[in-house]
Amino acid sequence: MLYDIFRWIGVITGYPFNWLVFKNKVYYENERAKQRVKGGALIISNHYNPLDFVHNVFVFFPRKLYVVASEDAFRNAFLRFGMKFWGGIQANRVTKNMRFVIQSAREIQKGHLVQIFPEGHNTDDGTIKPFYPSYIAIALRAKAPIVPLITDGNYGLFKRVHMIFGEPIDLADYFNGDKATKEDIARLNDVVFQKVLALRADLEARKTGKKAGDAP
Repeated sequence: MLYDIFRWIGVITGYPFNWLVFKNKVYYENERAKQRVKGGALIISNHYNPLDFVHNVFVFFPRKLYVVASEDAFRNAFLRFGMKFWGGIQANRVTKNMRFVIQSAREIQKGHLVQIFPEGHNTDDGTIKPFYPSYIAIALRAKAPIVPLITDGNYGLFKRVHMIFGEPIDLADYFNGDKATKEDIARLNDVVFQKVLALRADLEARKTGKKAGDAP
């Protein structure tokens, strides 16, 4: 309860920052992508810098957005406290402990939203890097949809962030076995990655006015 109070205070007081730095222009892949996310889901996004998560917190507000973050975000008591009320789930790249998969799936099964950045690190040139497949394991374990949200990372004063929601991806449409092998997970990862690359291209086309269907 205490952590939720801090989160609400943080979001409400941060709205001027949201308006000044983000100023979203929202697009949707199709009509299904326009439907508000209900129940538990795994949100995946491309990754420019730590502002990506801050941006998405406001996008999904008032719903709480849990986030899978590296061990760097938990390296001292102050950061650990902050990650607790923002819903941080630690993924340790040093120990490669997969406990975060179980924790993330558990939150999704409770009906929560969990954010993960499958690239695992910030992009250095704006392109979307290959995805680590752990998010596939989370979605399979939680039996929940994957919701792609792609942005152009255009944060800052006098700028505007362009973003596109993709149609929710149900892995059951591509896999119906009882237990996924490494090969299954690699194949599913490629399916999702190709969809994300197509979404990024769609976003760039819409920004230049080459495609109809802009959100109002």
